[in-house]
Amino acid sequence: MTWGTLVLLVLVLGGVAWVWYRVNNHKSGAASCCGCGQCVRTGECVMVKGKKPAKKQQDPS
Repeated sequence: MTWGTLVLLVLVLGGVAWVWYRVNNHKSGAASCCGCGQCVRTGECVMVKGKKPAKKQQDPS
């Protein structure tokens, strides 16, 4: 592999990493959507549903 090819490879990989960071830097939890549509129907994502702490239920009395 020549130096020019190595430099080009590093530049391409760096560009891909930069674009990936810019696309996903505002998200917390799952980095991608599975496309099930559950978040539209119920308002919560199935990818992060189990990671949320459960709310304590109040006693009715």
